[in-house]
Amino acid sequence: MTEFLLAAAAAPVNPTSASPDIGSAIDLRRLFEAGSGLGNRLWADTASAAVCAFVRIPADGATRFRVEALQGVELLPHGGWLLRAGDACYWIPAAPIERRYDQQGHIQSERPATTAATALDGQAASLTLRAPAHGAVLDLALWRLPPALADELRAPLALELQPAYLWGSHTRFGRAADLYLHLTHGVVYENRYAWPFKIRVASENDAHAIGVQLAGLQRAGGRAWAGLLSRQVLACVVDRLGPDGAFRHGVWTDGMESHYRLHCSGMHLMMDALAQGPDAQVEAALRRAAAFLAQQHERLAAGVWFLHDELELSVERMKQGPFRWVASRALGKSEANMLVLNTQLDASIALDRYRDITGDEKFAELVMSARQATQAVLGLRPAETLYRCIFWCIGLSFLPTPQASALPAWKRALKRLTWQTLIPRLPDIKARFPRLVMPGGYIDRELTLRTWAHDYHAINLMDLARYLRRFDDPVVRRVLVEGLAFTRRSGILQRWQELDYQKYALGFWAEALYHVCTLFPDAQYRQWLAEAMLVLEDLKIGQPPSLLGANAEAVPVAQQMPCPSPADAQLRVANLGRRRAPELLVVNATDTPLPLGWEIAPVETLAWQQADGNPAEPHALQVPARGWLWARTPH
Repeated sequence: MTEFLLAAAAAPVNPTSASPDIGSAIDLRRLFEAGSGLGNRLWADTASAAVCAFVRIPADGATRFRVEALQGVELLPHGGWLLRAGDACYWIPAAPIERRYDQQGHIQSERPATTAATALDGQAASLTLRAPAHGAVLDLALWRLPPALADELRAPLALELQPAYLWGSHTRFGRAADLYLHLTHGVVYENRYAWPFKIRVASENDAHAIGVQLAGLQRAGGRAWAGLLSRQVLACVVDRLGPDGAFRHGVWTDGMESHYRLHCSGMHLMMDALAQGPDAQVEAALRRAAAFLAQQHERLAAGVWFLHDELELSVERMKQGPFRWVASRALGKSEANMLVLNTQLDASIALDRYRDITGDEKFAELVMSARQATQAVLGLRPAETLYRCIFWCIGLSFLPTPQASALPAWKRALKRLTWQTLIPRLPDIKARFPRLVMPGGYIDRELTLRTWAHDYHAINLMDLARYLRRFDDPVVRRVLVEGLAFTRRSGILQRWQELDYQKYALGFWAEALYHVCTLFPDAQYRQWLAEAMLVLEDLKIGQPPSLLGANAEAVPVAQQMPCPSPADAQLRVANLGRRRAPELLVVNATDTPLPLGWEIAPVETLAWQQADGNPAEPHALQVPARGWLWARTPH
């Protein structure tokens, strides 16, 4: 695996530590000289001979950049600036950013660096920046690229500039330079300021989503730049793994607690890489990460339950966090275990996938016990009549505003009363009569936290579909199918669209439907996915990265089919198939019909049909306004 090469003055661990004294100016060429003492951190890619320099300048450091033999500067469609100087190509994906970090490496604040002066002297150019404020640093990423890679960035495919939805920060990734909204000085961060401390935290979840998107782009057009950035993301994630095998985040406390959902994402990214070929460094890191994850559980009466984060290891740690909860020992759990569903599912998937990838069976018994606990908890149906009454009332809060406003006065009053009194008491009821799957198909996030997070219903659907692919469980299948039907009929989809802080659930709804479409042949699920894609375009959220067809958890690498790239960049493609069974959805979110042409065509002849199921004219394919076409191999 390509890896970090540290300059002679090793890269500081503390993000506010000073760089080596680099004089009054920075020559771009010297930044790439290992041992020069100039670059804080270099990353060299042996596969392409490209080199990335992560530069960090403290408040008392140099602030002038200079490049000699300059032949041209151009703005790239993929973002940033391409400088051609002599026989070298330099890509600056983003302007320098002034940032403040805390001692744990969280980003506390950031703003664009202030330009003090620019100069062009013959074939030399310089940029002078104002020094960052005391306690802040200037961060800059800079690439030296082979000409062929630079040319790719100058001429993107339509597919490459279509935004993807990221699973961690719920933001968009739409071009190569967007990576450096997340990646700074070798660490991938969420591109948002997280509650409750308003900090940006390291996120393997975003790294995994970006990795899946880049894998899809690389496979679609053989684009070397996507492979380069994918390898860089992987190297950064492996490099961040702690000596005890943990990824740590510190989202809710200043103690850098580990969040196991993010930890699992780091494992999945490494497993995606190993699915493409062996790598001793990645496998060693994966084994450490799996051993750590396998310890993060407790045993219920029904079997093993994986925890959500390190705070759940004890009541004392939970008290350090921002939440209130019900002190419950339901099902034989500890008071600190909130019985969060999505991490139970994800950890079970990750450890079983680890077994597949490495052949290591040491956690097989643990996973089997976890499967038994999952089946038992999802199968709980106590106090059915009570819950039916409760969720009939709660169902009123799932209605979108136009429907809710049209309710009779007594129902509107009941809806208000439910929100004010019944929902806050729901954790107490669940603690006494434990269940997560409710009448009608709604799936709750956890058992005993005093929160109400119906947006997690979409995340649960995604994880249940992923879980069902790995473990064919009839209980899980029934819960998933009923949960999907509930989502469509309850009004919750429209309600999510209305709520700014819960719109992100629609990205997970679409991701869930991708997985469902790869599991079930039903045309209904394709229709739901196409409609979800239209909503995501309207809201400018971005499409799930798995739609490019290169999620190695869902489709083995050897069976992945390249995603075709449309000639019209306004069309969106969902690649649902695999080799020998290709399948595509093409969606048009505009108000006018668009002809279907390709800059990279599907690899096989396909039979196209319209949304109503009727065959589409193969010689003049047109995607209807606000509509879609569905294609499969001819029968």
